Amino acid sequence: MVRSFVYPKAAAQRYWNAHMQTMPREKLDELHLARIQRLIKFAYDNSPLYRRLYDKVGVKPGDVRTWDDFYHKVPSTDKPDFMKDQEIVPFAGEALPPEYRQYYFQTTGTTGQPLKEHFSFYDTVRMADAFCYGYWDNGVRPGDSFYFAFNWGTWIGLWSVYWGCLRMGCTVYSGGGLSTEERIKAIMNLKPKIIVGTPTYLLHMVDVARSMGIDLRESGVRILSGGGEPGFNVAATRQAMLTGWGAEKAVDFVGIGELNIVHPECGANPGGVHAAEDVFHSYSADPESGEKTPEGKVGENVITTYSHSSQIFIKYRTHDLVERHEHFDHGCGWTWAYYPGTVLGRSDFMVVIRGVNIYPTAVENLLGQVEGATHYYELHITREGGFDRMLVKVEAAESVPAAEYPSLSERAARMYRDILGVRLETEIVAPHSLPRYELKSKKIFDHRPVEVRRQLDR
Repeated sequence: MVRSFVYPKAAAQRYWNAHMQTMPREKLDELHLARIQRLIKFAYDNSPLYRRLYDKVGVKPGDVRTWDDFYHKVPSTDKPDFMKDQEIVPFAGEALPPEYRQYYFQTTGTTGQPLKEHFSFYDTVRMADAFCYGYWDNGVRPGDSFYFAFNWGTWIGLWSVYWGCLRMGCTVYSGGGLSTEERIKAIMNLKPKIIVGTPTYLLHMVDVARSMGIDLRESGVRILSGGGEPGFNVAATRQAMLTGWGAEKAVDFVGIGELNIVHPECGANPGGVHAAEDVFHSYSADPESGEKTPEGKVGENVITTYSHSSQIFIKYRTHDLVERHEHFDHGCGWTWAYYPGTVLGRSDFMVVIRGVNIYPTAVENLLGQVEGATHYYELHITREGGFDRMLVKVEAAESVPAAEYPSLSERAARMYRDILGVRLETEIVAPHSLPRYELKSKKIFDHRPVEVRRQLDR
């Protein structure tokens, strides 16, 4: 039943905000430039970090009149800039007085030291909108129910989905503080429409339910959703989740916690996400030169967010590699930039194995092509004789006898050689021998000397 605060005619529409989602590119770019100009002035006037950065290169807010000014005069920012500022002030890049602090979070720390974050009430509403765009387009409406299969800690990831639920007037069931078995029982009893969790954990729940004699295909869950990992848009992982839960669709959101932004997936074309251009500006840049890359070419996603007013992020280097399209019509009607395949890799975590660039996402994408292998894996990176090496540890399916592990390992190694152009060492391990994670799973282990690791892990 539609709640009273949503007008019935609006609830019947396909778009959460048709005006913004279908705005012509020329108008979008005009709006972005105007917003960026105001944001730069706000940052310069209110954030000591940005005043230092801009004074250092001799840029004043009034100097940014065109896109060329923005791309070439305004310095980019990166996580080390904020970590250094955090040594001076409680919250890096802060631009609002303490009385605006409503929520406190921190990054999970999987790529380095945790970054402390705080958000104003305004920030939570703006972030909520970004989720509404994707959920609304996938058929979620007021009164639908969400079950959150995670503990409510200091990672913003799934908290922001909660804000989106409130914005749409949906029912929230919390699985915080419960064991996996208890969550499964609650889901079978409550019959929620949407389950929210990380891909790894949702797959883990299927395994646990099976051991309990419960078939999650009978839960009534229609949509799987979440983020924190690339699994929702890895075809093999996505299909494994849909099959295990008997769900109709998986809805992906690629978020960046410190930026308070998310890239939603529309309902027309699974396998990619849009830039939520009402909430942030983005462009692709060459990781080495910083120059804007042409449409359709892979580059690093550089973000300026309008939805984190308490801490400012302008031209922030995400190190996410994306293939950005601004003229990509696949039937949804959105004019917002589209990223097929979502995040394709990391500019700061590319491993060169015998002259071939290898990204962890590519390794996971190919696991579904190896019969007898599961989606539980680890990547171990080492350096021997001056060369990087990668070991792929993969759990075997329970139906595979241990005697067949060597041949399964050989098939996987041969597949990587044929498709990626380089042979990766593979090791097949017994089912349930690799750890399970409720939040972001740790799948990459860099054992190389500290001086050659990616900078965020040093």
